Amino acid sequence: MGAGQLAQMTCLAGQEMGYEMHVYASRADEPAALVADRVWLGELRDAAHVREFAQAVSAFAYDTEHLPIASVRLAAEYACACPSPDLLQATQNRIRERELLQSLRVPIPQVAFIRSEAEAVAVAGEFTFPAVLKTAEQGYDGKGQIKITRAEGLLGAWCELGGVPCVLEAWIDFRKEMSVIVARGMNGDIQVYPVIDNDHVDHILHKSSVPSVLPREVQEEAVRIARLIADRTQLVGLLAVEMFYTQSGEVWVNELAPRPHNSGHHTQVSTTTSQFAQLVRALAGDKLGTVATRPAVMLNLLGDLFLGANASKDYLKPGFKWASDRAVNVFFYGKKEAHAGRKMGHIIAVGDTLPEAEEQACALYRQYGAERMGDHGDSR
Repeated sequence: MGAGQLAQMTCLAGQEMGYEMHVYASRADEPAALVADRVWLGELRDAAHVREFAQAVSAFAYDTEHLPIASVRLAAEYACACPSPDLLQATQNRIRERELLQSLRVPIPQVAFIRSEAEAVAVAGEFTFPAVLKTAEQGYDGKGQIKITRAEGLLGAWCELGGVPCVLEAWIDFRKEMSVIVARGMNGDIQVYPVIDNDHVDHILHKSSVPSVLPREVQEEAVRIARLIADRTQLVGLLAVEMFYTQSGEVWVNELAPRPHNSGHHTQVSTTTSQFAQLVRALAGDKLGTVATRPAVMLNLLGDLFLGANASKDYLKPGFKWASDRAVNVFFYGKKEAHAGRKMGHIIAVGDTLPEAEEQACALYRQYGAERMGDHGDSR
């Protein structure tokens, strides 16, 4: 359900494994609709059409958290939903997500929930600042959030965000952002991918790399947390756990994503079983694949690189993959229009060492005009 690039790459992986892949899409030109075996075009709130889609498949997953939960629950009456609608619903709303993490005793930053002006006033007098205020729903890539340095600014920030339900979280002075992708099969088998180090530019993921350069004990704690969440939620499918490693040496969970994750794109070429193939295995009830991983770097290719004359180049085709003799790979999603901040594709480079992979990835990234973006192709 959902037909963006994550669904596209999952479809391609499933087709390579011999499965018939369907997508429920709102437009015929969405990335997954360009490659799927069957496309169900319609509104996600069209109950009759959702029912037909679900009756035609054995199992389904999600391309995004932003799905009408009533439609997901309806589809789950006819096909296996992976992960469960309950976990999806928790991740759709930051308040529910934080409450879930608290119930699992997972380490998260100091948090408070604000649903009214009275709660905003009360919380301001109790919370430790600086902090960040985030809308409970629809926020991603830095949208729907405001940093607050003093308690006096909380009420105004809440009003600026529309007076909608929000979470207030302590501002984290972190050393590194990281993610862990965990897969769990129908039989309870778990495979955890190695910890991924992530770097963001303007709140959008720019670079992901493995192996992590973080201390071994930090990586072990991150993996422990991801396994715990997968087990206690009875996960079937794929879950990405985004985390912070703080200046004080702690590991805090930031967000959950019950789907393939941008930071896991490197697994397409670096790992024995990609995150997309792993999701298909879980959906089909197959045994999960191993996750042995070579050093790799993934760089997002945003629309900023393809504005103007570059926007019509032939390589912006659906499912396009290019690989060089130096183990550098480029994938494009087939999106017809490029605009600033839009994810058009990605680069993956693998090597015998992480510096080797990074050098190759960044060299190719610069060829796409990275100079216009301030040359973020370095290790920042």
